[in-house]
Amino acid sequence: MDRNGSLVTGADVDYNGSPAGYTADPQENIVYIAAHDNQTLFDIGQYHHPVPTAMADRVRAQNVGNAITSLAQGVPFFHAGQDMLRSKSLDRDSFNSGDWFNRLDFTYQSNNWGVGLPVAEKNESNWPIQGPLLANPDLRPEPGDIEFNVAVTREWLQVRQSTPLFRLETAAEVQERVSFLNTGAGQIPGLIAMQITDPSDGAIVLDPTLDRVVALFNPTDETIDFVVSELAGLPLRLHDVLAESVDPVVATSSFDPVSGMFSIPARTAAVFVSDETPPEATASLDFVRGGEGSAWFRVGYSCSDISGIAATTAEINGVSVIDGEVVHLVTLDDPDATPRWRRSKKGKLKIWDFTFELVVTCEDTYGNVGTATVSPVFGDGPR
Repeated sequence: MDRNGSLVTGADVDYNGSPAGYTADPQENIVYIAAHDNQTLFDIGQYHHPVPTAMADRVRAQNVGNAITSLAQGVPFFHAGQDMLRSKSLDRDSFNSGDWFNRLDFTYQSNNWGVGLPVAEKNESNWPIQGPLLANPDLRPEPGDIEFNVAVTREWLQVRQSTPLFRLETAAEVQERVSFLNTGAGQIPGLIAMQITDPSDGAIVLDPTLDRVVALFNPTDETIDFVVSELAGLPLRLHDVLAESVDPVVATSSFDPVSGMFSIPARTAAVFVSDETPPEATASLDFVRGGEGSAWFRVGYSCSDISGIAATTAEINGVSVIDGEVVHLVTLDDPDATPRWRRSKKGKLKIWDFTFELVVTCEDTYGNVGTATVSPVFGDGPR
């Protein structure tokens, strides 16, 4: 849906007289935000950002661009050095500019900004603008800025690699699964909100651990709060890679499941995922002493899940037990006997029954449930 509220295809969107959408397949779509032609991504940003814009904000803006390239459907293409703020000192055509302007510093000590006015052939008309910018010491990134950009770009590649929904293979999959949420006449300017779903209602499941991702790109200089009411109640959380990001700001991105509101900091891209992975549960009954049909066992169990555990229960034949306690299990021989249990005044548990099973149930913070079961192995000695 375009800004006027009309449904259009990519072929209906004009791009310099040509259709913006023209590929038949994601592999034909080469996604890039900078290339060897014209200025590097960092240099074009130097032109467009107001001069007082802090270097940290300029770096964040570049990271948003790198995120879009990383997470778009198709084949991501990165200009050499795009991950390390590469500059050609505003040279828009460095084919004949030599190593002085085309230098790449893989020690991350310099991005090659401000090494001189670019060659006159293609740049002389812009020297009056370029000169003051290149001479401004505040516009030169420090090694820490470069290293930060490198690290964040690698994280975006990790997000893409670890999440199959960002790598759809056919046009049909894109049409069926990808949608944009901030569209129409009432859209929030600047915000891109993309949803990719992995439904389990008959469609091929592409990601066994996720049923949807929501990627939001906020290139503006203010935090954006964005409500998607149809997503209210869903278990959306920040992508695992971003939850552990070197960028502390992205970790403050949030989703309120009650209202369906996303909050995305300025110059930040964030990815939220809906987790369908059950917690990992373990259960054990370790033999302590005793013999055939009557023995003591130590209860052991655990629950783990990246989203956190909300509830854990452990029961032997319906009787609650706790991790680490020793229980006395007695096998009934008389088929007419009645199973029973009791705890002594000291809290020691004894259960009489025909068979025994420890059942551990774990529930994560999103309602996914995992279980583990185990039965005791009695010794062969006397009771």
